[in-house]
Amino acid sequence: MLLLLFVFSVIIPSMLTNVNSTKAQSEVIPMRLTGYRETSLPGNTEVLASIYIPLRNVNLLYSYAEQVTNPGSPIYHKFLSPSQVASMFYPVTEFSSVMSYLIAHHVKIVFTAADSVIVVKGTASQLSQVLGIHYLLMSNGTTQYYTAIGTPKISGIVISSNVSAIFFSHPTTLFTQADVEKLMNTLEQPNQTFPIEGYKLTDLHGVYNVSSLLARGVNGTNYTVGILDFYGDPYIQQQLAYFDKIYQIPAPPNFTVVPIGPYNPNLGITTGWAGEISLDVESAHAMAPGANIVLYIANPNLPLSSVIAQIVSQDRVDTLSQSFSIPDEFFPGFSGPTFYECVVLSDQYYAMGSAEGITFLASSGDGGGSGYSAGPLGTVGYPATSPFVTAMGGTTTYLTFDGFSFNVTAWSNYGFVPPNVNFGGSSGGISQVEPKPYYQWDLTTPRTYPNGREIPDISANADVYPGIFIVCPGNVTEISGGTSEASPLTAGLLTLVMQYDHSRLGNINPDLYYLSKVDPAVFYPITFGYNIPWTASQGYNLVTGLGQLNVGNLATAMKKIPSSLSVMVNVSNTTVIPGQRITVEANVTLNGTPVTAGQFQVTLEGVNGNLTTVPLSYQNGEWTTSLTIPGNDSGVTYLTVWGTSGGISGYGMTELFSGYFVQFLSPVPYSTSWTGSGITIVANATTPSGSLSPEPTLQVDVYSYNITDNSYTLVNETILNYTPSVDAWVGSLIGDLPAGPLLLQVVNGFGYDAIFNGIGMSSMFILPPTVAEPGTVYPGQDIIVLGSLTPPNNLPSTTSLNLATGSNMTAELWNGSVISSATIPFSPAGEYLGYLKVPNKLSPGLYTVLLFSSYDSYTLNETIPGFYYGQIYVGSEVTAPLNFSSHYVLQGSTLYIYSNVTSQGKVVKYGMFSATVFPNILSDQYSAISTVLEVPLWYNSSIGLWVGNVTLPSTLSLGNLTYLGNSYFAEPFKVLVTGVSAYGGETSTNISHAGEIYVEPITLIKNDPSYSVIQTYDTAFLNDTIHVNGNMANDVFLGNDTIVDSNVVITSSNVTGTLVIENSHVTLVDAQVNRLILVNSSVKLVSSYVESIVETSSLISPILSRLINVYPEYPVIQIGVQPYQNLTGNVSIPITVAGSDVTNVTVELDGSPIATFQGNGTHTVSIDTEKYSDGTHDLTVIVGQSDGLSTSFAAKLVFENQLQSVSQKVNALNSTLPSTQGTAKTGEYLSIVGIVLALVAIVISLIRRR
Repeated sequence: MLLLLFVFSVIIPSMLTNVNSTKAQSEVIPMRLTGYRETSLPGNTEVLASIYIPLRNVNLLYSYAEQVTNPGSPIYHKFLSPSQVASMFYPVTEFSSVMSYLIAHHVKIVFTAADSVIVVKGTASQLSQVLGIHYLLMSNGTTQYYTAIGTPKISGIVISSNVSAIFFSHPTTLFTQADVEKLMNTLEQPNQTFPIEGYKLTDLHGVYNVSSLLARGVNGTNYTVGILDFYGDPYIQQQLAYFDKIYQIPAPPNFTVVPIGPYNPNLGITTGWAGEISLDVESAHAMAPGANIVLYIANPNLPLSSVIAQIVSQDRVDTLSQSFSIPDEFFPGFSGPTFYECVVLSDQYYAMGSAEGITFLASSGDGGGSGYSAGPLGTVGYPATSPFVTAMGGTTTYLTFDGFSFNVTAWSNYGFVPPNVNFGGSSGGISQVEPKPYYQWDLTTPRTYPNGREIPDISANADVYPGIFIVCPGNVTEISGGTSEASPLTAGLLTLVMQYDHSRLGNINPDLYYLSKVDPAVFYPITFGYNIPWTASQGYNLVTGLGQLNVGNLATAMKKIPSSLSVMVNVSNTTVIPGQRITVEANVTLNGTPVTAGQFQVTLEGVNGNLTTVPLSYQNGEWTTSLTIPGNDSGVTYLTVWGTSGGISGYGMTELFSGYFVQFLSPVPYSTSWTGSGITIVANATTPSGSLSPEPTLQVDVYSYNITDNSYTLVNETILNYTPSVDAWVGSLIGDLPAGPLLLQVVNGFGYDAIFNGIGMSSMFILPPTVAEPGTVYPGQDIIVLGSLTPPNNLPSTTSLNLATGSNMTAELWNGSVISSATIPFSPAGEYLGYLKVPNKLSPGLYTVLLFSSYDSYTLNETIPGFYYGQIYVGSEVTAPLNFSSHYVLQGSTLYIYSNVTSQGKVVKYGMFSATVFPNILSDQYSAISTVLEVPLWYNSSIGLWVGNVTLPSTLSLGNLTYLGNSYFAEPFKVLVTGVSAYGGETSTNISHAGEIYVEPITLIKNDPSYSVIQTYDTAFLNDTIHVNGNMANDVFLGNDTIVDSNVVITSSNVTGTLVIENSHVTLVDAQVNRLILVNSSVKLVSSYVESIVETSSLISPILSRLINVYPEYPVIQIGVQPYQNLTGNVSIPITVAGSDVTNVTVELDGSPIATFQGNGTHTVSIDTEKYSDGTHDLTVIVGQSDGLSTSFAAKLVFENQLQSVSQKVNALNSTLPSTQGTAKTGEYLSIVGIVLALVAIVISLIRRR
């Protein structure tokens, strides 16, 4: 159980209560981005202004936000209603006063929120007069923004600048197929491949264990997903409808678009936000098809805090997805009031939403661990770093579809790619802005890093290697991803948990960290992956956080959380300064009963660590103590009261801002300078309300980052002095400091700046041959290093020009020591390009790539160094031998590709593999072709092979091989499979591993319901309906084809399937036919072979052709004599004909007609055999049919008339012998008989030989 702790007051001496007082005017400080020049803004320019009136009882707000989402708290999930929130926290009186003033001066009110935010619109002249400020226009020549300056006439904080439009000018956490293509166009090296593939969003249901929930109707019903984006998408309603149609998802019960501020959705097309909106809406809906969707479209000129205030005050949604990030590295350029408005005030409204039960999620970013800053610090961003927002990292999800299974790893880096060129994996790291909240106290802070909020909290699908299919404007389907996907996807999933538990969830972070200790089954652990410099591992890590949610288990686990103490914290002010003495009073209860005994402390937690911890004592019905704000407390600070009573613990917190905010005007964050030539530092230090710091000096500590031990080392201390002429603090950083990332950290204020020292090398690419994520190589391969150098901005122009192309560069592969090194020369192509060899037999693991450069300047008489880094995984070689559905295939046909992918003898089931198909003649263009076409392969568990298919080109269509243009159809093609396994194995990209197929010179026409004259020669028809008048030649008919309403001659063709001929006149010449079906047609067969023919009301004319099986069957013919039966004299022979289509019967003897009959039945033929010579004769019966076919049957007959005459003579002789006179001698008698018998034998022999 947890105690309920109310720290209901922090008493601050009266001499300091005017800091951020609700009645004080806050100075409006202009937002000056470095590189922008100041001009005047025309008075008729329309501008927006946001007025913030401080909330009441902010301390109580933070306490409620913490308690209602703290597992085990007595008020856990007892969320406040909008009316309760209004009565407790809205500054109604002050709000009404300001509103009355604005209305009286006829100011246009755009919207109000939480009775504490007023957004107004007017011309610059009008608002200058009414608000007491004036406007500046800032421009760098290509981009411009307006900003205000002055002391406003009204109380509260006034922010009037559209600088936020620069930060929200395009989606920063959206990763699409177009981004991959952008990288492809930037890089093209020999034997380099760019695989990419996708699957549908609904395939992820099993990955998050929600299939059974959805099957039971737990689909988000009665809950609402909120999505916050900018600009808009004019087609989003139609896109979602089309998305639902093609993926068979029911439409959401309600889908509403709610603009916040001026609404111009067509701008979403040009800025890219329409694609972001497509991804957000479709991802959330695919996970929670029964949930309502509210899409908030904010005007990009509005401050974030005003947008969140509007959403919270409406209280229409249960989750809110935010697919954007403002990296910490941007904040050094903010003014104090702008930072306070963006971060501190936004935190207040996030806390208010949490108290209402809204769950906020935000993308952690797509730049890996170092992609948005000079070094790891500065890469993480807001709002993901807010303690009231769940930071969503990214994963890579591999699926198998035949017997569903999946594997999840961290979304990893390529090796290194420059920011804004492409993306480098799941962003994670340590915040320099938000301290570590109490629920992360158990997490270890990496050595030399600040005590900041660690992100991400959890992760979800984000990679595009492989990615997911979304429908974009124009109903175009493309592959997308990024942590922009992870946030809305999880926002949808959480509504299923809400429906299952019948409750909102609020801030789920305390739940997640609690459950990670007591119920690890809630998470799918992720142990492989990297984002530079962080690695995935068991438990919490800075790549994927706690891992991926098992949403099905989470829904069950949320019902089992126990009760606990409750601690409520109250602070009378939200800003303090070091040295200030404060008194803390807390109310601790357990199940509503005051707790009077126990051990309780108050801790001040900032990015500088645990600043101080002081015990509380129970006095006069409350727990109380006093403490002094430490001198090193600067920036956002959490005041946390915590402790135990009777073995039961509890926490309560509130948020403060301590000290002075330091804005760096120079050097520009993320810029490149050289300390050897001196770097001028210009900074501005103010309170959050805009008042200048009284400090005469600012101390800036300079740290150098070293990737080899992932640490920051103090290398310099510089003093900035206040300079009245520029109204800022100025100093110089000079000396031979280490090259590479430098961090400038203010000691006596809150401010930092990260720059590159020396030659800038962050524009270099470090890539494997297979350009995918994770970036992996195997021993013996080369790591590709290419790109350009950035000269320091404080060098003479001539030196800068020479340095960019004339520097010396080397690359080293490092893992505790240098394993391999290479020189990276400047190539004729205008960039540095080299190859870093991976030694043979190198052990698997993550290796660091160190880049060094130097330029010897004789004009400056010094050597200017450069340094940067990347990381890449060395894995094992993956082999992918190939097989095909056929090695000889038709043009336009579908080729099925099979590959037995293995690594070290073991079958690889998870990964991303694709095939490149290209003509042999274009083998030297293989790498370029791979950027255009990669055929995805998927693992089929039933056959144990990776399977894919590709449509081959033909004379009618290029199929999938659109890169071919109008050539290369019938010839040998190569197929090469490349890709990476889930755990870092990689295939070879050498084309010697390719398989080969042969495309035959016949074009396949498939499933065409109305094929007419396009190509009538060298064509293979498969399941087509053909209407052709004329000639066809050298064709193949496959499957079931139909010729209808045609008059056609088909020559030298083959029917291997079934050819149906309807209402047509067809001549088949020299054809080999498997099966013909004729309907009301006439067919002439010339020198053709037909295995089977079926006809109805048709005419068949065979000429020198053979028909094997005919239906209706040929008539049955029977001849009523035995074969070779001896016949003499006049004989009558019965002829029986039985058939369904008999027209006439002709009887021939030895080819000459002797009788004709009509129809079926038994007919009799009479033959006078004496008219014919003795011997064998052919009797043939020919039956004609109405369809033109005829059949015949023949019998052999033997006529024996001469033998009959001889026999009669012998008989006569025998009768005369007894009357012969006895005078004949016995010997003579016997001789006569012998002669007669011999003559008979000769006659018989002669007859039989005929």
